[in-house]
Amino acid sequence: MLKWLSGGGANAADGHLAPNKHSVSTQSLSALDEPQALMEALKAMDLMMDDHIEAAEKELEKGHSSYHKLASGVVAFLRASLGFEKDVMQEASDRLAEAEAAAERDRKRAVKENHTHGRLPPGLEYQVCLAEAQLMSAVVGLLSESVMETMKAFYRLRTAYKSLEAIYAVIGHLDVDEEERPRTAASTVSVAPSKKSHKSGHHLRDKVRQSLDKARSGASSSAGSDDADEGTPLEMAVVSRTMTQINRNVLENFATSGCLLCFGLLQLLLGLVPPSLARIMSIVGFRGDRVKGLELLWKASKASNVHGAIATMTILQYYGNTVQFSDITPADTTLEDIQANCKKALHRVRNRYNSSPLWILEEARMEFVYGSVEKAVDILGGQYRCEMKQIEALMLFEKCINSMFLHQYETVAEDFLRLTTMNKWSHGLYTYFSACCAIELYRLYKDSDPELAAKHSDRAEELLNRIPTYMGKKRFMAQSLPLETFADRKLKKWQARATAKGVRLVDGAGVSPIEEMIYVWNGYKRMDTANFESSLRALRFGEADEHEPDEIALRNFLISCILRRMGKVDEADALLDTVINIQKVDLKGQYHDEWMVPASHYEKGVAIWMKNGHGPTNEDVKAWLNKAASWGPYELDTRIGLKIQTAMNGVSPVTF
Repeated sequence: MLKWLSGGGANAADGHLAPNKHSVSTQSLSALDEPQALMEALKAMDLMMDDHIEAAEKELEKGHSSYHKLASGVVAFLRASLGFEKDVMQEASDRLAEAEAAAERDRKRAVKENHTHGRLPPGLEYQVCLAEAQLMSAVVGLLSESVMETMKAFYRLRTAYKSLEAIYAVIGHLDVDEEERPRTAASTVSVAPSKKSHKSGHHLRDKVRQSLDKARSGASSSAGSDDADEGTPLEMAVVSRTMTQINRNVLENFATSGCLLCFGLLQLLLGLVPPSLARIMSIVGFRGDRVKGLELLWKASKASNVHGAIATMTILQYYGNTVQFSDITPADTTLEDIQANCKKALHRVRNRYNSSPLWILEEARMEFVYGSVEKAVDILGGQYRCEMKQIEALMLFEKCINSMFLHQYETVAEDFLRLTTMNKWSHGLYTYFSACCAIELYRLYKDSDPELAAKHSDRAEELLNRIPTYMGKKRFMAQSLPLETFADRKLKKWQARATAKGVRLVDGAGVSPIEEMIYVWNGYKRMDTANFESSLRALRFGEADEHEPDEIALRNFLISCILRRMGKVDEADALLDTVINIQKVDLKGQYHDEWMVPASHYEKGVAIWMKNGHGPTNEDVKAWLNKAASWGPYELDTRIGLKIQTAMNGVSPVTF
């Protein structure tokens, strides 16, 4: 492993990318300059995490080290990953290419000159920078609409994985400090009080902290400063030694937390892929471990730097999003403890970055996880200053989804259309959501207020006719967006139905399209009785006149999901049997809802688990889940597949 880090880093055969040919003007730093450059970069990244983007960019203008380059790449990467905008992703790609080349150059120099910091082998801090840049660059490439960039991204991802695997073997046993401070406090050194200044032991600790603050702000902490005259030579010697230790700790903390974050993130993500894909990925060197990944992320979350913040965000996303997709929890999981730990982690990071709406968004998501959907919507509906427009758009999207669970159709329709003015991402999907809300409003007022119903029906058709104009304009991993493909197919299905029946397009729409989206976004898991009743009313619309097997199956499937949530598991299970029987013989045609086949098998497994819990029936549950997992590909296989995989994790003998 040490050979990899010290000598094999530039060898493509060993898994490294050759240095990027992008021009780089990187300052060569001495071993004494490196900590200050890192602290400047960390300060910039802290400003970024606190939504002070302009201040972060200004801070980065102070230097051109590898750390500055990496921080610049992180700023651009965050923008790109939040907004998926083509020009922003290109900027992120360019900055990260510079960071890669700079880190590789400095790694070679550090190895050659044998620079060491604390317990780090020569150049390892730059190896971490290189791996981070490669990992972020790979993610940007996967978001690209280019086949070539996607292929390059997988190569970078494998390179970063192998590099992080080697780094972890060397420093993975180290812990991160919750604060960047010396392990041996200055107060443990015996210093006689000065008669001249009558300074206490607290003053010495304050002097160390002031010196660190000056270093972080770019100010000189040399012996020639004004403060140097205030202390005795012995005090100054202690401060000097302490600052040296702080500098070593900052570098060691940065490298360790970065390794834990990046390797933990990869382990977690690779541990969530479906078994069939996991076997293929293991052949090319990718092996995930969900439990190990979470362990590393929890360790990284303690770091008081950008690594700690991103690790915390990943943990919150996992427990607040990914795990929420599953309806089966492991037998030995204490959800209360997990929620308490997540709450502490969020509190810690919010105290550190109290200006950024990004953490308000995470707080709202946590309220949703706890079942307080109304409170989540209230939080997201507040007025917040957002320097980063991508965060503002993300908060609005989250508000739309939560408002949809509350059946606030007017608000959802309006806000999704507003999203089309805020970013360039999935306008087809946003418009589909808005059109679905208009359909529900039309149905809601069709009998009671025909004039208002006509207004909503006209609006629904106008929006539905817009959807084809957006198709194919956005791609993910060089493929069409799954949910846009889904929306396009649904529209074609409704058009065919309307033509066959000789009715308007809005009357050709099938079973409640908004309820379908609520299931896809796992909204039934957080509904109360009143909203369950609203969902059932929406699903019952047109039931008496429906004779198409596909629509009957879809209605029964969605109703069964609601009944299960209401505790009527036997009724839900019986309805699922009718769905599966219909699927076996009657689902034909170009536009039928194929995703229901694996989803209904998944729901059967969940129903068995809900009736029996963990125990002998686990094998029956697994059998249904395996049937669901083996189906594909289909439009919603990513989202349904995540439900299936997390459920499989739930019946396996491992903990979160």
